[in-house]
Amino acid sequence: MITIEALQRYFDGGDERFYALKDIDLHIGRGECVVLKGVSGSGKTTLLGIIGGLDKPSSGKVMVDGEPISKLPDLHLSNFRAQKIGIIFQHYNLMDHLTSRENILVPLIPVANDMHRVEEMTDAAMKLASISHKADMQTSRLSGGEKQRVAIARAVVSDPDIILCDEPTANLDRENSLKFIESIQMLHQLGKTVVIATHDPLFDDLPFKSRVVHLEDGRLV
Repeated sequence: MITIEALQRYFDGGDERFYALKDIDLHIGRGECVVLKGVSGSGKTTLLGIIGGLDKPSSGKVMVDGEPISKLPDLHLSNFRAQKIGIIFQHYNLMDHLTSRENILVPLIPVANDMHRVEEMTDAAMKLASISHKADMQTSRLSGGEKQRVAIARAVVSDPDIILCDEPTANLDRENSLKFIESIQMLHQLGKTVVIATHDPLFDDLPFKSRVVHLEDGRLV
């Protein structure tokens, strides 16, 4: 599902070059759950962003479901991401003035021409994330755990093959973190390919099959 070869991401500043990622080779199979572990600044969020097409490598090869995403024009990349990839952000990235339902259906707007179908898919995503009871509440009034469930529903609403999670439990207490892991387990059982960037020790030993990949100073350990 995901193939990364000789990946480098660097930034030039004056006479110096800073490497966020260096010589990354990583292969993630379809339906696999991979946990990217590392301290802040290790490069895991940068790697996740490149897999999701939110950033581009400085050099190297990145293939996602057969597509060389780093070479796709921005418009094609946006369409590919909308159809294939769901992203759960650390700070949720919700629009607080919208309701939960409105936030969840946003990813469907560019690709949908049947509002009845959009409503069906939104309802299904809310049910999957157990947030249907907050459908018409503005997200500014939700708790952290509820916002995370809206973010999960938004990520899965278009039925993508790949789910990317960036520090998904950083703003949650232990109880809600464990609930999030239950949600990820359910997505994994549905056959989704899941990649999680985190330093949370709760992900060291998940109750389902997963692989932990360690990063340190931009390199795989």
